[in-house]
Amino acid sequence: MKIKYKLFACALASFATVAALSFSGCKKLSPDLELEQTPTPSPYPTGLTQAEAERMSKEERFSKTLLRVGDLEISYGEIVLYMQSTKEEVETLYGKEIWNYVLGDEGMTYAQMLKNELLKQITYTKLVCAQADSLGVALTEDERMNVDEYTDNYLANFSIEELGYYGITRDLVWGIYADNLLATKIYESLTLNIDTDVSDEEARHPVLWYVFIAKYALAEDGSHVELDEEGLHNVRERAERLAEEAKGTLDFYGFARENTDDTDEIEIVIGRGEMYEELEKIAFGLQEGETSRLIETADGYFILHCANYMDEEATDQAKTKIILERQERAFSDSYAVWEQDTEIWVDTVLWDKIDMTGEKCE
Repeated sequence: MKIKYKLFACALASFATVAALSFSGCKKLSPDLELEQTPTPSPYPTGLTQAEAERMSKEERFSKTLLRVGDLEISYGEIVLYMQSTKEEVETLYGKEIWNYVLGDEGMTYAQMLKNELLKQITYTKLVCAQADSLGVALTEDERMNVDEYTDNYLANFSIEELGYYGITRDLVWGIYADNLLATKIYESLTLNIDTDVSDEEARHPVLWYVFIAKYALAEDGSHVELDEEGLHNVRERAERLAEEAKGTLDFYGFARENTDDTDEIEIVIGRGEMYEELEKIAFGLQEGETSRLIETADGYFILHCANYMDEEATDQAKTKIILERQERAFSDSYAVWEQDTEIWVDTVLWDKIDMTGEKCE
């Protein structure tokens, strides 16, 4: 059961999984970055109690309004349809055991996290679509015909019994495809005239080799052990000696491999804003083949060497990213106004009833 709405459902599954399971690189060189969070909708004041929700049949639940964005009401059944599609994408990639994977120290499971992210994304899509009339954006006849084709192809995959289980109607599926396409058009209309000129220097990603001299020792479990004053003095002397030796080496890469305390890597391709400030200013001032002075940070000492002034592939990717960020900022300004002017509610009792971890979402 897979709806191919491309705006967020399938992409979100990949994003959320990567966010949960991937590891960020080079912690010593790079500061931690926080992701922006979309505000959670307010509880929907229906007065529905937990006991009443428990007594409802599946059909009654699926017909109830679960989310309200302004005057637009979104049913429990539509939300479940989005979730079932994402559920299958995730389980195909990572297996059913992913749902109980615990994230961080807060104890939230992967299922809870993804469910919350889906609510935010569905709310986003509906809120954007609600602006279509005021912005003068609508689907063309050709686009509506494409939505017809997507809908027919989707419905053709199911028996009458399967369609009936989730209360899937043609109007419901057509609306999901149409909403995602319309939201994409609105985004594109608001970001069409964004400046796409990005200089090489703004996007430049040099290739750096480096030596790291740690200000700490390592315990058997890999945790950091603070050094006493004498230990720190010895580290400083070693760092100064290596910095002097680095000036005369003809093979900095080999020199780094022999002397660094960072066993994970000695090469990094990095852009602006991705390093600590005290490192970035020096790193981006190096010419190709040039070695830096000794640089001190809270964790230790660095000696940087510019192996390649500009990695072309990484720089081109950065240019694309910068343009997308400009578009996001332009769009976010409009979205913030819409969000402020729109009441968004969710029926928390019904919301808590949705379970993504079983054989089916319901």
